[in-house]
Amino acid sequence: MADKENHDERLERLMNQLAESVLGLSDEAILAETIEAGFDPEQEAERTRLVLRQASKAFDNVNNRLSNLGHSINPHDWRSGQGSYHNNCLNCGSSVSFTTATGEMRGDALGGLCPESDQYTIRRRDPSR
Repeated sequence: MADKENHDERLERLMNQLAESVLGLSDEAILAETIEAGFDPEQEAERTRLVLRQASKAFDNVNNRLSNLGHSINPHDWRSGQGSYHNNCLNCGSSVSFTTATGEMRGDALGGLCPESDQYTIRRRDPSR
């Protein structure tokens, strides 16, 4: 299991390094490399937009579902690992994870209302009023 975790960490570092190198390139350099590799820049741009839209939609879906259940998540605390992103409810500590590729959501936080949230507390009216 430790070997798989080391492999995943190395892969994540490599992906981050590749992303950093792409961010350092000019638009002209990226366009030239894309054409040189035999790809259509418009098709590649559309494919990239689609991947980013899917990831954004998955992120929005999980955050909306957690919010509807009364869970509170720090959006800056999402951690990536083993092909998915992980976080915990700030109120009750329940876990949640999701994958950007499939939008699949998992975790204790999705099982029901947050027990520590006052969002769903029923407040009784004073009978003297």
